[in-house]
Amino acid sequence: MTNDIRDVLVVGGGISGLTAAWYLYHAGIDVCLVDAADDVGGVTRTERRDGFLLEKGPFNVIVRDPAFVTLLEGLSDEVQVVSASKAAKTRYLYKGGHLSAVPTNPIALATTPLLGVGGKLQLVKGMFIGRRSDGTEETIEQVGIRRFGRQVTDTMISAVIGGIFAGDIRKLSLKACFPTVAKVDREARCLIAYGFKAGMRAKKERKRRAQEEGGTSERPWKGLVSLDGGLGSLTQALAASLGTDCVSSCRVSEVVERDFGYEVRCETRDDGDRVIRCRRLVLATPIDAAARLLKPLVPDASAIMESVENAPMVVVNVGYKKEHVGHPLEGFGFLVPHNETTTPVLGILWADSIFPHHAPEGHRLLRVFIGGSRTPNAHELSDGELLARANDGLHDLLQVSGDPVLVDICRWPVAIPQYHVGHRDKVERLKAVIAGQPNLDVIGNYLEGVSLNDCVRCATNMADEIIRQLGSNETVDTRVMAAAS
Repeated sequence: MTNDIRDVLVVGGGISGLTAAWYLYHAGIDVCLVDAADDVGGVTRTERRDGFLLEKGPFNVIVRDPAFVTLLEGLSDEVQVVSASKAAKTRYLYKGGHLSAVPTNPIALATTPLLGVGGKLQLVKGMFIGRRSDGTEETIEQVGIRRFGRQVTDTMISAVIGGIFAGDIRKLSLKACFPTVAKVDREARCLIAYGFKAGMRAKKERKRRAQEEGGTSERPWKGLVSLDGGLGSLTQALAASLGTDCVSSCRVSEVVERDFGYEVRCETRDDGDRVIRCRRLVLATPIDAAARLLKPLVPDASAIMESVENAPMVVVNVGYKKEHVGHPLEGFGFLVPHNETTTPVLGILWADSIFPHHAPEGHRLLRVFIGGSRTPNAHELSDGELLARANDGLHDLLQVSGDPVLVDICRWPVAIPQYHVGHRDKVERLKAVIAGQPNLDVIGNYLEGVSLNDCVRCATNMADEIIRQLGSNETVDTRVMAAAS
């Protein structure tokens, strides 16, 4: 059995844990990160195979948060940001066995088959004289119907939300999922005018900040981006910077509170049992693992975590020779509304149309999403069943013939926390309970957003707070020795 003594121990090597550990490490904090998987990264991981770049989880990101910009700039020697192709601006929805482009201008809206005449009129009306929220917490479906009517909600809104949360708009809370949108819903009657004024205010604020800082007001990256080596290269770069202080294949079996902080017992694949003593503990695991570890330590926190539902997800990457795909695949891909039951997939992205370097020359790469609230047992299906469902969304619709040259199936049983009505209250209660437990922090996509931006922002804020609180020169080693004596 090996024993370690650390100031901070981060448990969980997804984007949240790695970001927090990276900031702590570069601030001079004695930090160690452990992860149960053979390779860190959580759901953000990438594999190169036969010339294809396979994203196992997130595929792209819009870098909108300053914390994410700072992180990418700090890793600029290790990762290279690449922008999506112009074709990615065109997006499709599946309806009635056909694909139709999402309208982006008045003429396209007038002619789209996605909505009937009544639906189109209600959408336009909602943009100018929509009924505002009365302040009560509503589901996304309730807000969509109130603002834009049933057609728009069932066809457009449900598809978009399915692509983000893989969840049920009849249960998901707008306030919890999209707090900024909920604020607009409370304040704006005319969305067009509100958006114009907000855009002007934001532009002036960026210009003011740029003048104060002597720089530019423009974000370094606009629109959809990825990394040259896939998003997994971000987590790999973060892990590499930690060196031997990043330990994989190390599963935490128990956490015990001590006078000096915590004693964390781990099971490793190669070195047997391991005990790590730490002054401060950060749990950055998926919510189910965090609930397990906290059950004997902070049972009230564990109970709150266990009450949060999670949507499973299966990502099926399928590669074909170009001549075996009849559809031009020029665009981002398509999503499926929740009331379309003739296809078993949530959506399909045309990976190499968005980022051409994701497939070798003469080939196409498709990413099929199966699961979420529509297929909650997706991760339990066999490879054959999953591939058959993927084929249902490919062969006729995208004119695919012949056998794939590559198939990769990645299952995530606990993929996306579902921010149902009441979720924000749960998070506030959880934070209050955790605040009562000394030297313990939790971080993850079940708290303040499921996107990479959200996770990086929250992890950065938490790391800043830890750095501030551990500003003294006292180390955990001296506290352990004092407690032992």
